[in-house]
Amino acid sequence: MLNKNLVSFLKKNKKNISKSKIICIGDIILDHYINGKVERMSPEAPVPILMMESQKYEIGGAGNVAKNISNMGAKTTLICLSGNDQSSVIVKKLLQKEKNIKSVSINVPNFKTPTKTRLINKEDHLLRVDNENIYFKLINKYKVLIIQHLKKEIKKNDVIVLSDYDKGLLDKDLIKKIIKISSQYNKIIIADPKKIDLSSYSGVDILTPNQKEITDAAKKKYLDEKNLVKFGKNIIKKYNIKNLLITRSEKGMLLINSKSIKKVKADTKKVIDVTGAGDTVIATIALMLTLGLSVEDSIKISNYAAGIIIGKSGTASINYLDLI
Repeated sequence: MLNKNLVSFLKKNKKNISKSKIICIGDIILDHYINGKVERMSPEAPVPILMMESQKYEIGGAGNVAKNISNMGAKTTLICLSGNDQSSVIVKKLLQKEKNIKSVSINVPNFKTPTKTRLINKEDHLLRVDNENIYFKLINKYKVLIIQHLKKEIKKNDVIVLSDYDKGLLDKDLIKKIIKISSQYNKIIIADPKKIDLSSYSGVDILTPNQKEITDAAKKKYLDEKNLVKFGKNIIKKYNIKNLLITRSEKGMLLINSKSIKKVKADTKKVIDVTGAGDTVIATIALMLTLGLSVEDSIKISNYAAGIIIGKSGTASINYLDLI
């Protein structure tokens, strides 16, 4: 639960939310859910038969970060890629419904929006099918367009969020340029990484890897808390990262910076679906920082928000009333 001071802060700033403006740059993912019931096994193979009852599409990845920001009442500019494929068409229609999201979509003819199709028996995931071009790389022509749009929008916004799902938009070169521009305009920049090479995010204000991502970056199979802190300290010093926030599922969060190490206990709730929890964390931190809250208190609220999201099914997003 949030302490009284933080609840009071949220209540006082409810009207100020609409003034907050955040740029989100990153990989859009289309989340496709097929819901049904399993009542028998297939005679063709030892697999269950899912009788489909309904299906739905949700915006995932960077789109879900933007949707979280939007649902909490702030305005966000979403810079992303789009193609000529059916998944991109669906994403475009979903974004048009979001009043607080200004979509700056760069059309790339050979790009197709990654799609994750989840087959669900009641609340149990049976299978996930991914459809994407794993060899896609963004050429310089489109990187220039992204930088142009960033420069056009940056003065009007408070915080820059990089939602990197490693689907081809954010390579090391582009990330470096975005961070440099954000620094020139004195904007806070937060990155949710997927790359093993964390040097890609040198100079960010907050980096938010999960336990697996930081362990992979250390090229280890397992890191206990002592070695997690040791590696984290090395990362922030080596890559000039102001704050490293490691999300650790049921173990909560670990905030490491040059001055201190803080543990944030998980807000224990029934876990139904962890999809999109990381998106909610980074969106909430960004929004709280625009309201003038400290990094540590922003993280406490984001931890609470993530606890709410994992109790919901599918790619869910938070709203401001959920927090207070």
